[in-house]
Amino acid sequence: MAHSDDPFGLAVIVPVWNDPEGLARLLPQLLALPDITQIIVADDASDPPCTAEHIGLPEDMAADPRLIWLCSDGRRGAGHARNLGMEQVTAPHVLFFDSDDALLPGLAALIADLARPDTPAFDFCLFRHVDSRRRAAGAPGPLASDQFHWDWIGAPAAPTPLSPEQAARICRISAYPWNKIYRTGFLREAGIRCTEIMVHNDLELHWTGFLRARHILASSRLCCEHFVHPAGQRLTNRSGTERLQVFPALEAVHADIAASATTAATFADAALEFYLNLFRWIDGTLEPELRAPFHDKAQSFLRQQMTLPVVTLAATRDPGLGRRLNDFLARPAP
Repeated sequence: MAHSDDPFGLAVIVPVWNDPEGLARLLPQLLALPDITQIIVADDASDPPCTAEHIGLPEDMAADPRLIWLCSDGRRGAGHARNLGMEQVTAPHVLFFDSDDALLPGLAALIADLARPDTPAFDFCLFRHVDSRRRAAGAPGPLASDQFHWDWIGAPAAPTPLSPEQAARICRISAYPWNKIYRTGFLREAGIRCTEIMVHNDLELHWTGFLRARHILASSRLCCEHFVHPAGQRLTNRSGTERLQVFPALEAVHADIAASATTAATFADAALEFYLNLFRWIDGTLEPELRAPFHDKAQSFLRQQMTLPVVTLAATRDPGLGRRLNDFLARPAP
């Protein structure tokens, strides 16, 4: 399947909350890329609102017709902000991006590759990123746990179609919203949205994309840098009851997996490994008094969602994973 002769065209949706400094850095980067035809700033009720005037955007940039400014009627999280922005997209492709991260030169190169007429058609194209902690350690790239899966699929820099087996491997990376360029029509035709919760709102976007896509490309290009601030104000720094909102998002994901025998056969072990790793990570972020109720909810989720055929299939493929599941289910709450 080849591209038509239509221009590539990319919309970028930027959810933001109280980060004028990040927007002031990011928007000039985005405006410098000619293939970006829409830049939609979706403000999640910042105080004061993140406007062109507030962030000090130069007058010529502020007047750029590609810029669209939206503001939520109340603070509802990045998932709602992304969905709000998605309603305004008219470009044929879309990238979700965070205000406090940065673009790297690899993104312009990837866009140029995707715009080539001989590039295969795609529902989305996944790319690599730099984690700021890895750059500080002198080894710029994703965290080692994600790089392991990238090494397994062996994707080159040029965007290349993934086999079902490769897709079932690379979907296990961290569920970020900003490491994929989507075809707008795919998101709308497949009914894919972000979960409108304060944290973990990107899990459903990440997983349903893999579960519903028919044509996935991957590129090993490093296209953005993700900045991790251990003492920052990101939602990922939260340690309270909002972490328990993960289960509605995972229930929606698992309903997709269970809806098709083919999908379950392809993604069962990937999903189980992802759940266990995610639960271990969340447990490490929680306030001490929340660890026991979270552990109980996690065990209940696994018992309800992971049916015997799914668990049997996953354990047959990866006996070590089966043992980890049994250990988790048998472990008493902390």
